[in-house]
Amino acid sequence: MYLKGYRIKISYGNIQSITLPKWDFGGDKPWTNSIWNKTLNLIREIDETNYPLTISDLDDSSIMEIQLKDKIDLDNWLRETFK
Repeated sequence: MYLKGYRIKISYGNIQSITLPKWDFGGDKPWTNSIWNKTLNLIREIDETNYPLTISDLDDSSIMEIQLKDKIDLDNWLRETFK
């Protein structure tokens, strides 16, 4: 099944949101990890002056949006979400 991922709302230059796919978004294609890593690096490069980030699960609308106030929150969220 194709999963949509997480929408991360930001105000970063001309970017309004980034979609971070879930791990199985591309199956076993060799380029999927590099695409995911590039997206993750883009999110990690966001300066803390552009926080808070608002994250919503595109696959489960029953999960409330969360706000990440800094890069520590981002790292904690990533660790918990992608264990």
